[in-house]
Amino acid sequence: MSKILNLSEHTSDEDLKHLTTLLLYHLVERCGGQVQFKVEDAQRVRASLSTKMVQMQVGNEVNLRIIDRLPELS
Repeated sequence: MSKILNLSEHTSDEDLKHLTTLLLYHLVERCGGQVQFKVEDAQRVRASLSTKMVQMQVGNEVNLRIIDRLPELS
């Protein structure tokens, strides 16, 4: 099951996957061109996200929120 909840009326799930990659590039660029983290940090975040998901809404702006995973999407 996807960890991205698409709340956008006119954006397909495939478009959101592409947009997610662009957002990653944007984040790294805004952080001075480099983001570093340890494997342990990534594993810890991944474990904590087992009960979370990203809510994404695309309009004139892109809004992202981390929310508790909806029971019907588990």
